[in-house]
Amino acid sequence: MPYYKFKTNNVYRNTLKTHPSVKFIVYSGSAYYNNTPNISGAHADPIRLTDSGHISLYEMNIDRVSSSTDRFMGAQVPLPEEDAITGVPDNGLIYSFVVKNGSRLGFRTLASTGSWNEAQYGQVIFGNYPYTSSISKEFYAAATPRSSSNPLITNGVRTGSVSHILALKNTIDSYTYINPHFIYSSSEGALYPGAGRDFNSIDLGLVNIPTIFYGSAIKKGTIDLKYYITGALLARAQDENQDGVLYGTYGRTSGSVIGLALYNEGFIILTSSLNLSRIDKDYYTSSSGLTSPCWLFFAQSLSGSVLGTVGDDLGPGIDPTVGPITAASASFVMEMSGTSTTQTLTMFANAPKGQLNQSTNPTFIKYTTANFANTGSKTYVENDQMLIKNVVSSAYADPTGSFQKVTYISKVGIYDNSKNLIAIAKLATPIKKTVERDFTFKIKLDI
Repeated sequence: MPYYKFKTNNVYRNTLKTHPSVKFIVYSGSAYYNNTPNISGAHADPIRLTDSGHISLYEMNIDRVSSSTDRFMGAQVPLPEEDAITGVPDNGLIYSFVVKNGSRLGFRTLASTGSWNEAQYGQVIFGNYPYTSSISKEFYAAATPRSSSNPLITNGVRTGSVSHILALKNTIDSYTYINPHFIYSSSEGALYPGAGRDFNSIDLGLVNIPTIFYGSAIKKGTIDLKYYITGALLARAQDENQDGVLYGTYGRTSGSVIGLALYNEGFIILTSSLNLSRIDKDYYTSSSGLTSPCWLFFAQSLSGSVLGTVGDDLGPGIDPTVGPITAASASFVMEMSGTSTTQTLTMFANAPKGQLNQSTNPTFIKYTTANFANTGSKTYVENDQMLIKNVVSSAYADPTGSFQKVTYISKVGIYDNSKNLIAIAKLATPIKKTVERDFTFKIKLDI
């Protein structure tokens, strides 16, 4: 079998960058991703065991339900405090698992090394599918503590836990070279109108977008926020300057800054408390009661339910004595483009003229040929009179056309420097190769 070495101009490595569209519709406490509906299956509803606003990692357990099978999976190990033997119950769902052994292989999500040490050797440690992800919303009132300890620094050491917005402080400040509005805490309001505020002491909203939805980064300038009340567009905000500062482009906040976008980290910070409507009101937080809509409450229904109180006018068809009610009149649309990069390897495999016209396929030999080889106790002699089958087309059944060596290329094998087969490229239709023909096969591989 002939080998042909790739030359310098036969191999190219490229980076393919794409910007897939991402759209979320938020209404009544639920998010809908790219207009995907909830689909019912024959056994499970929804069929992916998660709602349409989530991405299901690996798409495991499609149309499966959890039910007892009276079987156990994996090794069964006696518990020290019991005489019974236990294992992992088979409930009909796919799950991830590892068996404790000397390799100390385990899940990163184990609570601590102690929980691993407490398990017995041979015991199955397992997780559950599906793993899902979706956007989330947090609202911080001005009086909401940004950390669990006060003060944060004791004897020069930072102690206690911090909120998500405070954890982003250094990241936010790192973008001040792009626009001064990214200053986390500043008193320079006179120099930079709108930037003179402290994120630790103002009302703000934080929208978290997991990286699985946008890839390596959100494409700059593609964030588009729309605020609806009873189906009518109330306000809109976009990043027209592509610098991460969101400006109102429709409604009462047109021309003013309503928030910031962290494109690399996947966060949207909402800072505008200006009422978007003088008439419409809704329930957004448990402590505010009926409140006028503003950008702080964008996608607020994702953060939890708010109970109405007796006598509240929640709108037609809604009983004020029952709950939960979460922004019953408001709906929100968030659109953007992600960034996905794929490394591609392009190879050009050449089939030169006058070569690759011999085959080891038995059908390459004329069927009337005698034995292929003679063997004995001391010899092995191949028949040197074997004839090649002539497959040249002719207008007559016999004789055939003038003889030509013809092969059909159906696969191209890719080998490493040690001639180990590492990949096979298959052609949809075998290519006819004659002596006077040469071909170049373009092979692309995502790496």
